[in-house]
Amino acid sequence: MKKIFLYVLTFFILTSFTGEWQLVKQIPFTEISAFTTDNLGSAYVVSENLLLQFDNNGSPLNHYDEKNLGRLAYVDAQNPLKLLAFYPDFAQINILSSKLVLQSTIQLRGIGIEQPVLICNSKVDYSIWVYDRQDFKLKKVDLNLQVTRESGNIPQLIGKEINPRFMTEGGKFLLMSDPDLGILFFDQYGTYFKTYPVKNVYYMQATEDELYYVSNGAFYTYNFKTLAEQKAGLPVNDSLTAARVEQNRLFLTGNNELKIFSH
Repeated sequence: MKKIFLYVLTFFILTSFTGEWQLVKQIPFTEISAFTTDNLGSAYVVSENLLLQFDNNGSPLNHYDEKNLGRLAYVDAQNPLKLLAFYPDFAQINILSSKLVLQSTIQLRGIGIEQPVLICNSKVDYSIWVYDRQDFKLKKVDLNLQVTRESGNIPQLIGKEINPRFMTEGGKFLLMSDPDLGILFFDQYGTYFKTYPVKNVYYMQATEDELYYVSNGAFYTYNFKTLAEQKAGLPVNDSLTAARVEQNRLFLTGNNELKIFSH
């Protein structure tokens, strides 16, 4: 059943964008500093350091406001019952419920991660991946707040300095985007595998078989098995910063707006 869903999703991505789309909702913001969706169809936008949750029709659901931890840089909703809200200034992750109620916190410096700049949920074992700029390593934190895996020093491994901007899991890979270098692939143990040389990628979405990303305002798909890349058309020509697909909804951000389409 899972494979059938993935095939349907891939077909939807590659073919349905050329069909007729209907704009469900267009929501303007003062600014959008982070954005994601979950597999239930909810969308999450960080605007002026406030986390806002919307349903798949764009109606507001909940919000979360934390004023004492600095910048809210990233939200991971791969597990919609355990959202990760990341505050790098204080090296802290706040774990939120599906209704954006604070459940617990993880203070990363307390477990030896001094300069965390990227985090993401691990689909494999409910752990959390963290990139620590202190020693340029990927570190995996388990449910007991123990660092169970570490990569090598990544700049030494690839022979180049890195400035990664986004990280997510997909298929058998941990994926890290550096706009100047490309998308770095690591295995489930944090071992460097390869760099896919596509530039200017600041945001990605990944499934078991496919990677979806925005580069230079265009939306692309990359198949982990066939290694084929395809450009997908979109129903608008605005300056695109991020795009995600959940169920029968297309979510686009650009020009400080969230647009939701149905097909």
